[in-house]
Amino acid sequence: MTTVGKRGASSPRELTRIGDRFSFVYIERAVIHSADNAITAADGDGVRHLPSATIGTLLLGPGMKISQQAIRLLGESGVGIVWVGEHGVRYYAGGRALSHSSALAEAQARLWANPRTRLNVARAMYSLRFPDEDPAGCSRRKLLGMEGDRVKSCYRTEAARTGIRWRGRHYVQGDFASGDAPNQAVTAAGQCMYGVAQSVVAALGCIPRAGVRPLRA
Repeated sequence: MTTVGKRGASSPRELTRIGDRFSFVYIERAVIHSADNAITAADGDGVRHLPSATIGTLLLGPGMKISQQAIRLLGESGVGIVWVGEHGVRYYAGGRALSHSSALAEAQARLWANPRTRLNVARAMYSLRFPDEDPAGCSRRKLLGMEGDRVKSCYRTEAARTGIRWRGRHYVQGDFASGDAPNQAVTAAGQCMYGVAQSVVAALGCIPRAGVRPLRA
């Protein structure tokens, strides 16, 4: 007896346009099933029905349970699924990417595997962020130094503009409370930005763990 469903996956033409969907839906501490081409989220407040075709990405927070039928429906609807921390800050794992091809991941792997092209990509990315500087010929160590100088200057400038007393960047890994209020704010903002960037990279079908950067000197 076959276990493959008779209903085929929807074609790209049948799916709701990304521009017409909610960008994301965040759910925590609930049980998700499927019913009538919609997913249901049951918690202490009752049951909510969400048409799967109207969701861009489903963020699953702490305390979640999701059925195989719901996962299948979301996959057929082209919905991205991401397992996240409380309030969607931490990115733990992702389901199927929104892309239908591995071309970007393959291109990323080729660039990453070659030290020369990896450094070229790092220089190109630096040029995109800082078009007033020319990183051509810069080593990995030089690029990191240039970027570090820019960040330090930005901290000092913004502290002076906002009237915050800035004693420098201090962060102890695993000990968020050890920093003062400005450092805690920078750390929290940085973690959120990393989460956003990682979500985008994963949604495009690339490999977040294989970030294109120079080899260690």
